[in-house]
Amino acid sequence: MKSLLATYRKQWPRVGGVLAMAVGGTAALASGKLSKSQLLSLVNFGAVLVHQYEEYEDPGWFPGQFNKGVFKSEDPAHYPLNTNSALCVNTAFAYPFYLAPVLFPKNKWVGIAPVVFGISQAITHGIVFPLRAGDRYSPGFLASALLHTPIGVAYFRALRQEGDRATGSDFAKGLAYMAAFIGIGVVAPNVLMHDKKSPYSWPDRQLGHHAPHGKGGTSEMAEESA
Repeated sequence: MKSLLATYRKQWPRVGGVLAMAVGGTAALASGKLSKSQLLSLVNFGAVLVHQYEEYEDPGWFPGQFNKGVFKSEDPAHYPLNTNSALCVNTAFAYPFYLAPVLFPKNKWVGIAPVVFGISQAITHGIVFPLRAGDRYSPGFLASALLHTPIGVAYFRALRQEGDRATGSDFAKGLAYMAAFIGIGVVAPNVLMHDKKSPYSWPDRQLGHHAPHGKGGTSEMAEESA
């Protein structure tokens, strides 16, 4: 079990890439059974899987940008984001957050939250992270700009077409739900699981040009043995 978890901790972005393909196929087959807003919520879940693949696999150096570029960590291989906290944030919390509107379509605020969050990532990855880190690009921007943003626009159009326009109350609840997700599902795991001596380290390839000269992500062997 420990070995299986270690393998998944290392491979979850690739597993998510395969899952994104399955989501695309499911969306095609279920297009006549789901409402348009439900279908777009499902596609948005697929988009976040692509987003994560871009962050952690290709080009994949978001951990280095986040740790060294954004938080100016002296040990970006371990701190503050490590492979264990990244797994927790991006799967245990993100998956339910993005899938909930597919399962509970009548609660429009549940669908508004991940849509707005996805669009907002075009800003954080397009402007905030690059400026803070001194980079020209932030892994995750293409998925945010080319997938999350148009899907989000289409989602709100679908609500109007379905005669179920979102109200001010829906937006207020959706923004509150999004804030709760950020606080509980993003910030809390990073705060509670950060550890300068964590064995869950990033390899050089996921630190990119932010890897310290002569060291970097200690090794993938260390991660596997954790």
